[in-house]
Amino acid sequence: MQTTVKNNLSEKYSKGTIVIHWLSLLLILAMIPTGSIMADLPAGPEKIQLYKVHFILGNLIFLLTLLRTWFFFKKPRPAKLETGSAFHNKLVIWIEYSFYWVLIFLALSGIITNISAELGEAVMSGDYNLLPTDMDFPSLEVHEILVKLLIALLIAHVLGVIMHYLRHKENTLKRILP
Repeated sequence: MQTTVKNNLSEKYSKGTIVIHWLSLLLILAMIPTGSIMADLPAGPEKIQLYKVHFILGNLIFLLTLLRTWFFFKKPRPAKLETGSAFHNKLVIWIEYSFYWVLIFLALSGIITNISAELGEAVMSGDYNLLPTDMDFPSLEVHEILVKLLIALLIAHVLGVIMHYLRHKENTLKRILP
C-alpha cells in the first residue's frame, strides 16, 4: 500500500546553493570523461592538456563543494522530502550527505596523487617527459574507486527524482531550480 505524500515544493534552496548544485553537476560531467580519456593516453602534449583541465575543474569543484557545505549549515534549506517510507527517507539523506564526503575525498585523493606523482612540474612546464611512467599510487586507486562511487550516487540521485515523480506526482526539481 502506497502512502500519500505531500511535500511543500514551494520551499527552495538558497540561490547560492542552487547555482553551486547545477554548476557542480556540469563540472562533474566534464571531469568524468577527461579523467577517463587522460588515463588511457600515452605521455604527450594531449595528456598534459587534459591534466591541466582536470586539475582546474577538480579544484573548482572542491572549492564549490566546500562553499556548498558552508551554505548547508548557514543558509536556510527546505524541509527534508518525505517519501512515504522511513527507509527511503533515510536513503535520501544518506545520498545527499554522501555527495559532500565523496566530492571532498575525491579532491583530496586527486591532490595527493598530484603531489605523490610530482605531476605539477610536468603540467606547469608542459613537458610530458616529466610525467611518471608508472602511475601505481594508492591515492590514485582510491581516486578511481571514489569516481565510481560518485557515478553510482549520481545515478541513484537521478533515479530517486524520477521515482519520486512517478510515485508521488511531485516535481522535486522545483526546489533546486532557479
